[in-house]
Amino acid sequence: MDGLLNLLPLYTESVEGEHNLWQFLETCKSHQSFGELVANEADLNHAVGVINGKLNNPDTRVEGALLLDVLVTQCGTDTFTSNCVSWVQQVMRLLHGPTKKTVGQTVFKVLGKLLAFSSQFPELSRQLSTTVISQLVTLLCEPEFSQKASITVHVLECLKSCMKNYGNPCGPVKGAIERHLLSLIDWDEMATDSSLRSVWATCMAYLPSVGSSGSQGAQHRSNWIEFCLQLIDSVHCTINGMFRNIEELKIQEVSSNPLKIPELQHKNPMVLLHDQQRRFVNLCSALVVLLNEPFPTTKNVPIDRLLAMISRLLALNSKSLSKTARANFEQLTLGSIIPDLQSSVLDVLASLVAVCRSQLLTRATTVMNFFVQVLQWTFTPVDRRRVGIERPYGKLRSQVYRTLCLWVAASRSACGWGKCVDVLFSQLLSDILVHRDTVQLLTVNPPSNGKMTRKGKKKMGTTGVILQKEDLTANADVCQMALQCMSTILLCCGPRIKPAIHKETQEIVLSVLVDIMNGAELNTLVPYNDPRCRACMYRVLEKLLLCPSPQWPAPLNYASAIFSSGMNDPNIEVSSVCVEALVSIQSILRPRGPTLNFALESKQLRCIQQEAPLLNGSVKLVEPASTSSAMVATQSTLRAISVGQSTIPTDAALIKHVTTPAKNIHENSLDLVVEIRQPESSPLPSNRLSISNGSHDDDFSTPPMGVTTISSESPVKSTRMMTRKEALKVIAAVALPTQSVTEKSCIPSEIKQVKNETSPARKRPHEDSKPTVFSPLEKMQTEELENGEDELDDNVDAMLASFHDVPA
Repeated sequence: MDGLLNLLPLYTESVEGEHNLWQFLETCKSHQSFGELVANEADLNHAVGVINGKLNNPDTRVEGALLLDVLVTQCGTDTFTSNCVSWVQQVMRLLHGPTKKTVGQTVFKVLGKLLAFSSQFPELSRQLSTTVISQLVTLLCEPEFSQKASITVHVLECLKSCMKNYGNPCGPVKGAIERHLLSLIDWDEMATDSSLRSVWATCMAYLPSVGSSGSQGAQHRSNWIEFCLQLIDSVHCTINGMFRNIEELKIQEVSSNPLKIPELQHKNPMVLLHDQQRRFVNLCSALVVLLNEPFPTTKNVPIDRLLAMISRLLALNSKSLSKTARANFEQLTLGSIIPDLQSSVLDVLASLVAVCRSQLLTRATTVMNFFVQVLQWTFTPVDRRRVGIERPYGKLRSQVYRTLCLWVAASRSACGWGKCVDVLFSQLLSDILVHRDTVQLLTVNPPSNGKMTRKGKKKMGTTGVILQKEDLTANADVCQMALQCMSTILLCCGPRIKPAIHKETQEIVLSVLVDIMNGAELNTLVPYNDPRCRACMYRVLEKLLLCPSPQWPAPLNYASAIFSSGMNDPNIEVSSVCVEALVSIQSILRPRGPTLNFALESKQLRCIQQEAPLLNGSVKLVEPASTSSAMVATQSTLRAISVGQSTIPTDAALIKHVTTPAKNIHENSLDLVVEIRQPESSPLPSNRLSISNGSHDDDFSTPPMGVTTISSESPVKSTRMMTRKEALKVIAAVALPTQSVTEKSCIPSEIKQVKNETSPARKRPHEDSKPTVFSPLEKMQTEELENGEDELDDNVDAMLASFHDVPA
């Protein structure tokens, strides 16, 4: 919208204060009022002057920062490059003096944007590196900005922008950055604010890239592996502190220097365990970001050290701790935090799989055992399950399935599940089953004397309805992740799964989907009243069709009806999944060609073996026939062409059949068989068919189309295709039924016929049909062709003849 910047003075000078200005700035964001495409140069320069004036005034500097936050994102290159350095210096003044305790988050957001955009221009980067960066980083690491979590998040975002875009200039203050970040690792707010923990972990991951990179990034590479080992050793130290009283877990000796983190101490062991848990989770978050975040050089990932750390923590579980000794408060607390600890370790494993992928194939069995052992100890027996009640450890099981999906997608059939496939699928199927409570009928026997007490009458009068509290969303998350995991496994390893597992999976999947198709109430099929679970179940059925077992058939006969019914699902996302599934299985339901997956009968096999020479195109020569027999064969061929046709045959069809090698058919035979072949693009071999004529008639001076002339004096030198007019004259000469064989003296006396070997079992559409005479319409056409009244043919012949004289 043009002219919107003219309202800027009204809002900046308003008595209402900052609230109306914020609303005006939201409007400017929607209209992109400060952009070059909307604002003209005069209005934009005036707005920049107003903002610079407010930044230079200490009383209105915060208001100027609000305006600058919108302007930096929308302004053009010239405006940004000419004012960037002064803007950074003016905004940094808000971080000095008594105002820094009251400064809001806008200042750090503006500084982060200015640093990110300025890194795109080398000249600006050089100016800011020498004058601003070190001073700004020192200000950001001051403890005054770490008192409120809402401010600390934006402070760390600004610090992350400095470390990411100006890593080399931040080298002199790297020690200050590391000390500041490590001081926040045990902060209470880190446990409750996930965004704060994420930004802190990202800043920790940028520490190896701070400072000089060295020759070809060698210094950064050594910094990365050193910092990764320090994080791993710090995690081991934390595990040693938490499980120091557990005999099953051995103390891990730290090989390198861990991070300089103060040792946690507290009189209350339960409080100490929670503090150690918070530190463990934060260290694992830093490891996850360190593995996932792009790095300027290659990473040397210590795979074995990471797997040893993961294996050490996954070896324990809450159930095994309760069986080791008498339960005390410390062990109960430790058992209660183990699911959160293993969840953090699984995040590290997921990052390791995403980064290393095929390099983990040599440890595939170890990785798969991690998933199986967590699923086994978190399993809830079927007899202890209830409808509508959330099962324990559902969050941890969901994370196992999510990580397992990533591992199977990365390793495919080499995922290492050889010995644990049965256990894995039993866990998967247990989480997708629809549990139905068993109801036991109560029988009340009437007394022998016929009299019933008041309590007996009350029992007999009760109805059979049982009411109980149910959570209709219970176990929906773990069911969804189990279905997604099964879909991924079937897609990547479907044909390699045992047929018994395919059979059991199909029975469970079809039982649920058939109930839904038959109109069962969704609330009775918990958790499939959740549309996410239904959509995933339809996808599992699709993968069962697309990736079946070679030894067990796919449920194709049920799938079409199930997907068609699913298109009417009340949730549009579920119906869209069914539409996609129907489209994907169309090639199976209606293949473009006949299937090859069938057993051939003996009769069909013999027929195929007999037709093999035809497919290979082999031919045999027969002895030359007499003139009369050749004439009869030609007439029979033309009659056979007209037998199976209700309309007049076209000229192209007649030419094709005249030039096709005829069979040696007896002249009195009525069962005519014609073998139709596609015309070949290259000249036929010399032994196919030869016609030689002693006369020099113009009509037969050249051989017909597709026929090679062979003389006794010289071998075949060239072949020429006959013209359309010449072919029609040949047809008209041989097709007249009134002429006798003796009158057709122009027919060559020597004819070599080619006889194709045809299977006696092969049937033709026109077999057993009797030859018919030509209709009057066909006779008229023959006479017209005989008279040669075809101006178009004359024109075509003249045009073709003109090309004959063109020199080669």
